[in-house]
Amino acid sequence: MNNFQTISLKYLRASRTIETVLVSKVDLNKIFFVYNYEGNSFRVFKCKMDLLHFFQDKTESDFHFSTEDDLDQFLSTVKIAE
Repeated sequence: MNNFQTISLKYLRASRTIETVLVSKVDLNKIFFVYNYEGNSFRVFKCKMDLLHFFQDKTESDFHFSTEDDLDQFLSTVKIAE
């Protein structure tokens, strides 16, 4: 099981945030970027460039979740040795 922690949180608006999340397991680490839209939509990006392209309507997120529990489950189990 992975450990994960928020290392940065930026507010775009009161109900919209971008979290930088460090996911780690043993000696492996990976950074994910999570766009939280009003607590109803969580979009996960593998790199900052993909996040920027999402806001420019050029791409979709790598992963999409409707609940924070689903997001936490994903972060707990995602492979980070990619």
